[in-house]
Amino acid sequence: MNFRTKQYLRKRFGDYYQNTIPAMPPDFTRREWGFIFFDELPDVVMRRHKAFSSEGEALDYLRGMVPAHAYHSAAYYRFPGAGTMKEKQWEGADLIFDLDADHLPQKARSYKEMLDNVKKETRKLLDFLLEDFGFSENNISVVFSGGRGYHIHVRDTKVLPLESGERREIVDYLSGTGLDPKYFFESKKLVVTEGRFKKTEESKRISSFDETSQGYGWGKRISQYLVHFLGDILTKDDAEAINITLNLIKNFKKKQALTHKFPEDIVERIIHIKSENQKIGLQKLAEEIGVHEENVRDILIINDLWDFKNEAIAKLKEIQKLANNQKALDMIKKGIIDFPATTYIFDAIVEQAIQENSIQLGGGHTDEPVTADIRRLIRMPSSLHGGSGMKVVPLTLAGFGKFEPLDDAIVFSEKEIQIEVVPPLKPQNSLVEMKGKSFRVQEGINTLPEYAAMYLMCRGAAEYA
Repeated sequence: MNFRTKQYLRKRFGDYYQNTIPAMPPDFTRREWGFIFFDELPDVVMRRHKAFSSEGEALDYLRGMVPAHAYHSAAYYRFPGAGTMKEKQWEGADLIFDLDADHLPQKARSYKEMLDNVKKETRKLLDFLLEDFGFSENNISVVFSGGRGYHIHVRDTKVLPLESGERREIVDYLSGTGLDPKYFFESKKLVVTEGRFKKTEESKRISSFDETSQGYGWGKRISQYLVHFLGDILTKDDAEAINITLNLIKNFKKKQALTHKFPEDIVERIIHIKSENQKIGLQKLAEEIGVHEENVRDILIINDLWDFKNEAIAKLKEIQKLANNQKALDMIKKGIIDFPATTYIFDAIVEQAIQENSIQLGGGHTDEPVTADIRRLIRMPSSLHGGSGMKVVPLTLAGFGKFEPLDDAIVFSEKEIQIEVVPPLKPQNSLVEMKGKSFRVQEGINTLPEYAAMYLMCRGAAEYA
């Protein structure tokens, strides 16, 4: 980013702050503030340990300094402007979640699709916070980050004193980390008959349904997922249903197999022999290598060399039989589940339920450093994002559903300006989709509406021409 581009961006960001009064967070005088300035870009240098005593002082600072990025702490301090964290004297912190589309497992084909994916994850997280944790809507704030996702601020007095370890437990719950399905279900009931234990109930019962007929928490989510999965499988044709079941089994078995470690030379020999002779049987392969059959099977599964089709066809029949049993479905809704002949397939569906219901943030699961960091700086609502030129938009829970970031977070004009797209042009920057329009750019001089040009300049993909 050259000097002329920085000058233009700073001028237009300054115009925005001159005509806007940003929304200040609650108790802003007890928060630390941090800023990144245009002059130092592309280096990211955080200027922190700033404090404001009034809204007027904060506004004057924004208008005078015109930062590329503005942040405030999630924490509250006695002396927020002190030069060291110890001197600040921590007094509590909001519970913060940072959902970033870049960290989701889904592969998005465009920036718009990426934002659509992260919005779905945000809805899931809000449901957890409202349903499982029982936070009031009045204590939850949703903010579009201005870039790749959303921030959620929980300002319930109960969470303010929580330390990092306690916040990490919340992260683990949301992400399903360490969640063992067997703990959802009560043990099968036994009675003593003629001096012997005898089973009186073969079905599993989700323990959370004991306290309320509707269930709660992960137990309720698993019950709902089972009903949905069984209903959905009946709508598929045979080929698709077999494929769904095959992938379900494959993922479950691979996860189990990955818990074992095998010598690399053994793995390489098995892969080589199987690749040379696809029809070789498990027993013969095990004898040839001198390894137990179960270990050979695990190695083949891990390396996608095991054929699950026949197994999938057999298990699908059992699943379909249960799905066609309305009485069984009604019982699942009440937390009572009977998979009498499909023990492991039941476990596989439950594992998938956990995977699909867990919150995906940072590295595939909740971004622990953000949520557990009690001294974290988070982007200031109503400020501008120096990496996109878009507004950091505070939203109500009602407004979140209707919010369209590539329209509602755009603040700059339709006036056309010229920019020079610099090589190498990355594929993700070649198409800009904003305000319901699409702009395809190429290296060299391009003429675009200012809001689209600002986006590319802030991304470092173009210079002001």
